[in-house]
Amino acid sequence: MSGLPVYDAVLLPGTDVEERSVRLSAWCAQFAPVEFTLRSGAFYPHISLYMANFESARLGQVCETLRRVAARTPVIPLEGGHFAANDQGMFELFYRKTAAVTRLQDDLVAGLGPLRTGLREHDPVGRVLADHRLVAPPEARANLDRHGYDEIGGLFRPHITMTRFRDRGRQVPADLLPPVRSFDEVYRTLALCVMGEHGTCVEVVETVGLGSAA
Repeated sequence: MSGLPVYDAVLLPGTDVEERSVRLSAWCAQFAPVEFTLRSGAFYPHISLYMANFESARLGQVCETLRRVAARTPVIPLEGGHFAANDQGMFELFYRKTAAVTRLQDDLVAGLGPLRTGLREHDPVGRVLADHRLVAPPEARANLDRHGYDEIGGLFRPHITMTRFRDRGRQVPADLLPPVRSFDEVYRTLALCVMGEHGTCVEVVETVGLGSAA
């Protein structure tokens, strides 16, 4: 629904991986023109789990759902898998997908999905979702129709977007990149963020520690 803010339920990394992500994003901006760079306290490094429009009257329920999910979810170790730049210019670090992070996403979708309002106007690369769903692959279209978000289930690939190159076909030489395993992390913080352009997280609304009921 147009006019509503878009929120992203995310995992936030600890200080070390946050700083590594910010440095890599800044390096990308020296390597080639970009749309944004990650910055601590501004454009937050994150792993997106569920994006949706929420009305302000429902934010209390959304945050309470986030807290309930976090309380019953143990911390989540993730290993760096590979870097990749896609045809939309997004340069990303992909983690190896695990059963634990998949369960977390499923739990969030089940709890937050019924609270969303309509379909987001645009996806992170700027496509109009009402139009994109008409040409999206069957699994993506089914996810959009049911949940309002496509990257669920088989399409969920946990990752941190480091930046977006203005040259959408830009590739980064692998030999110039840091070791992907240097981004290994035990994720401990679930958060609700306000989304900006290009899938950025520009404001943290709520944070809660995983396993916080222990």
